[in-house]
Amino acid sequence: MFLPRTPRPLLTSLSWAPRLKAPCDMSLSPRRTLKTLPLFSLEDKTCIVTGSARGLGKEFLTAFALSGAKGACIDLSMKDCESSIASIASQVRDAYPNDPVPELRAYECNATIESDVKTTWAKIVEDFGKVDVLVTAAGIVDNVEAENYEYARWRKMLDINIDGSWLFAREAGKHMLQHNIHGSIILIASMSATICVRPQKQAAYNTSKGAVQMLSKSLATEWGPRGIRVNSLSPGYMKTDLIKGLLENEGKELVNNWEKDIPMGRMAEPHELRGTIVWMASDASSYLNGSDVIVDGGYTAW
Repeated sequence: MFLPRTPRPLLTSLSWAPRLKAPCDMSLSPRRTLKTLPLFSLEDKTCIVTGSARGLGKEFLTAFALSGAKGACIDLSMKDCESSIASIASQVRDAYPNDPVPELRAYECNATIESDVKTTWAKIVEDFGKVDVLVTAAGIVDNVEAENYEYARWRKMLDINIDGSWLFAREAGKHMLQHNIHGSIILIASMSATICVRPQKQAAYNTSKGAVQMLSKSLATEWGPRGIRVNSLSPGYMKTDLIKGLLENEGKELVNNWEKDIPMGRMAEPHELRGTIVWMASDASSYLNGSDVIVDGGYTAW
């Protein structure tokens, strides 16, 4: 059993500890273990993360594995999923060398195709027996002025960001209702669901993430009475591969424009969302339902 609540002990200094009489005197002290609230543990839970071959999705699945959960990595490429799992397993082994790595499985799926989603979901349930947590992290961003935005690109944005979230959330809800699982569903929105960020023009992206935020609230009201919590997580500017690719085209000037509007004065590293996602997925957030959790360094607080 993977036990993240009992990490390797640290040394602590106490005044009564015996001392060596050697010239280089060193204190000997008893050992203690770090402690955290047990409700944050995800042991014995199965967590599904779409879009987890890279970016924030991979960070979320890593956080779940480090917290003891079994996990399903879902993305468009089986090879990319397997590579992500190998990387996550390596991080878990480094963190807890004396404990086994939780079971992690890869699934190739196009989240915008209903038949793909249904088939993949059935396979995951067959492999793991049940699902306790779903995170829909598959998504894209596009910055184009509205008057020049082609309908095909608009349709693709909505298909991936909204339909992909809806199809997986629906399967999760049906599964949890059928098996009386008090699970947690987390749809990844964006601070762009709340405000229009500047200076880039991204009406399609803002619209899609606003819809994701409202979808989570709607599902929370329907499924909350049955013990299923649904919330959205809205990141601010994160240094993901997606953003790094954008910045290669736009340059450092765009980053400077972003950071001057962030009270903390910097973009976030993807791993800084690990604690938030574990809290939202775990029993530590047992009364969190229908909420949008914004993690943006204060950008939307101006």
